[in-house]
Amino acid sequence: MNAVLSLGLALTLGAPALKDPPKKPHNIVGEWVVESTMSAGKARPLTGDPLKYVFTTDGKWTVYRGERKIGGDQRGYFTDTKRDPPTIDLTTDTSDQETRKTLGIFKVEGDKLTLCIGRINGDRPKAFEATAEAPATLYVFKRVK
Repeated sequence: MNAVLSLGLALTLGAPALKDPPKKPHNIVGEWVVESTMSAGKARPLTGDPLKYVFTTDGKWTVYRGERKIGGDQRGYFTDTKRDPPTIDLTTDTSDQETRKTLGIFKVEGDKLTLCIGRINGDRPKAFEATAEAPATLYVFKRVK
């Protein structure tokens, strides 16, 4: 009996380690349509064609107004999901200006993305609020299916 246990233990210890499962893209990846926007404590009206944000797995983000792309091709983002709440850094590289960085926080609940961003090159918001005292913009998005 001891020989069987020893053999089993030897096979278990000698077995190759399980590989980590492939990383799933973060749940912010995808296409999102703006449902509401608030800044300085006031709702900003949604006018014209829908505003859509697209976050890709390679760390790029693009904004569309209807089918028309807004801005350049050099936009990047980085998320840190180990922080609470998770953080996001958005960069915009324009050809005639310096790269601008906007710091924010976000949460994804099902098909809803809430994104709160500070002013360009400003501080990161600490809460999901956009009041006169908290100079930030709060977006609520719905995932495009």
